[in-house]
Formats: sequence, structure tokens, C-alpha cells
Amino acid sequence: MTNESATRDDGTPPAFVACVWFGVFLLATIGILAATGRAAFPADFATRAEPWREQLLRAFHREDPFMLQRAAELELVDGRFAGHPFATLLHVLAGIVFLLLAPLQFSSWIRNRHLGFHRWSGRFLVVTAFVATFAGLYFGLLLPYGGPLEMAAIVFFGGMFLTAISIAVVAIRRRQVARHRKWMIRALAVALGISTVRMVAPVLDVVLTQSGVGPRLIFGLSLWTGWAITIGAAELWIASTRFRAPSLAVSVSPSTTA
Repeated sequence: MTNESATRDDGTPPAFVACVWFGVFLLATIGILAATGRAAFPADFATRAEPWREQLLRAFHREDPFMLQRAAELELVDGRFAGHPFATLLHVLAGIVFLLLAPLQFSSWIRNRHLGFHRWSGRFLVVTAFVATFAGLYFGLLLPYGGPLEMAAIVFFGGMFLTAISIAVVAIRRRQVARHRKWMIRALAVALGISTVRMVAPVLDVVLTQSGVGPRLIFGLSLWTGWAITIGAAELWIASTRFRAPSLAVSVSPSTTA
């Protein structure tokens, strides 16, 4: 996989690039921590996090009209993971690995000094992407908490993720470095989008719950909103930056698959 910090002639301010990197690592960290929490507490992670939600609602002077049903809702959320521990571990562990390694693929320092690591970690990322996505589809399609809205989001964005990964792999095998970069940015955006979902969900919870919007609808709206924001930001970055591919003799070989 090629790197975001390779030679560009668009004059992007270094401070702005630093902000983008900060955002990437912030979202990756949120995703890793959330996945680690689910891996450590597969049966009651959402229940353990509930006191934080209660404090948030109190801080904004919000009442939850569904409080009496809250315990049952949390049991549904946690239950689908507790009842399928193998699929849960596949999903969260593959996701953790992807979020750990994917940002490093865009580092020119690593690519230029450790090309072997760059290539092999790229190949490994492709595997983790498919594992995490198919496990996510299992939960999103067969055990959806958010109903049709969640199912549609999982199919749409999961399909987008695998499509982006596949196009990026084909592009780099054809030595189309700029095309590879664009599609890997899109793939990374989808992967990071679930972290944005986790940031959007509390906001929608505070804004909508008191008005009578139920938790399942809020969850579905959070999925669409969080992913749309992240993918939209990635498209703006792609559109506003121009990439001049480095020498293919240095960065890409015919056997490179990622």
C-alpha cells in the first residue's frame, strides 16, 4: 500500500496534514479501545459503559423516557455478542489489527526504510479486512439490533470497504500507485468510520432520546451519520490533494499485493 505523505505538489500546509494525522490516530485509538473492551467483556461491555451514558444525560439535563426498558435493550446489545463468542473475537481482533497497521501504510518513513514490512503488512491487512467485514456482516444481517436501518448500513458500507480494498489491490499490482492511494484512503475511512459512529451516537442520544426517539433508531442513524461524515472527509482530502507517485522501481514490485 502506498503512503499519504509521499511527494505532493498541492501545497497542503504541514499543519493541516498534521491535523489529519491526529484525526486518523484519534479515531484509530477509539476503535481499538472499543474493540478491546468488547473482547475483554463480550457478555456485558455495553452494560459496563451505561453509567457513562447516564452521567452524560444528567450533564445535559436530559431524561430518558425509555429508562424502564433500558436493561432489556442492553441485554439485547450484549447478548448477541455473548451468544456468539467466536464471531465476536474474529470481528474485534481483526478490526484491532487493521486499525493498528493501516495508518502505518501511509507513512513514507516506513515505506522507504522498511519496504518489506510495508508489503507484508499490506497483504496481512487485506486478510484482516475480509475477516472483520464478514464477521460484521454476520452480526449486522443475522443479529441486527438496529433493524433494517442497521442491516442496510452494514451491507452498504461493508460492501464499500471490501470493494475499496479489492480495487486498491488490483491497482497496486498494475503499478497504478495514485489509484491505489485513493482507494486505500477510502478503505481506511470506512474502517475509521465506526469510531466516528461511537462519537456521533452520544450526541444523537442527548439530542433525540428525550424527544421519544428509541435507542434502536438512534443506533441506526448513528451508523449512517458516522460513516457518511468520515467517508465525506476522505473524499474531500482526495479531491483537495494531488499525488505524484514515487519511482515504481523503488516503491512497487510486480509481486506487491498491498
